[in-house]
Amino acid sequence: MSLDLIAESGLASFSLARAAKAAGVSVAAPYRHFANKAALLEAIARSGFQELGATLRTAADQHPDDPVESLLEQGSAYIGFVISRPALASVMFSGRGRDPQSNSGLAALAVLGDTLACLERDGRLAVPLDTALRATWALVHGLAMLHIGGMRTISEEDAPALRMQVLRPLLDGGLLTAP
Repeated sequence: MSLDLIAESGLASFSLARAAKAAGVSVAAPYRHFANKAALLEAIARSGFQELGATLRTAADQHPDDPVESLLEQGSAYIGFVISRPALASVMFSGRGRDPQSNSGLAALAVLGDTLACLERDGRLAVPLDTALRATWALVHGLAMLHIGGMRTISEEDAPALRMQVLRPLLDGGLLTAP
């Protein structure tokens, strides 16, 4: 219900009172579960990051013996997750109205870090691990946010195969060394 309101009116317009009205309960009812709007948004973000982490783990598991392909799958899965859930992404990736430094967000990001750590162990990273993690995250997050903003980033369809065509040379040309 809350995400429907955020999708409809945006995060800035969201309030507990509007959520209560939409749910058909008293204005005081949400306060039985959440101390305030920030607590509700944090719960939504935490749930979203847990779901994103699971999505990234599933993507990595498609190529358990090839960390490069795992990273590509994770990148495509990240983009797909964010563009399929823009209201949820707006809560997850905005500090507006909640603490942006949640541990759940770091846990989801650590899934990408695990794959990059495998590449580092194999001597495949051209940059330090922390730099690779930040660059990878920025790349896939940027593509997803451009898409949400209505920009044509990869193609009209934004199919996973086309995402791979964009992600592969960016990884190969900057973050990874030759095998």
